[in-house]
Amino acid sequence: MSEGFEGSADAVATKCCCKLVVDMHYEARIQAVVTFHATVLGERVTKSDARTMRLTPERYLQVSTLILFNINYD
Repeated sequence: MSEGFEGSADAVATKCCCKLVVDMHYEARIQAVVTFHATVLGERVTKSDARTMRLTPERYLQVSTLILFNINYD
């Protein structure tokens, strides 16, 4: 790295990381809506449709986080 650009590189990396965290929260919300409709209501919902839907806090709690992140502990 060139001399004197460390601060700038750090600022860019921090900004990119913050955006990634926001994007992860957004994608997790969309996936929670899709998963809720599939597992609890038995309906198929596309991600594009899920973007306009919201769940109540109680409904979010009905969605298994293991399913959201495709984790298998068997």
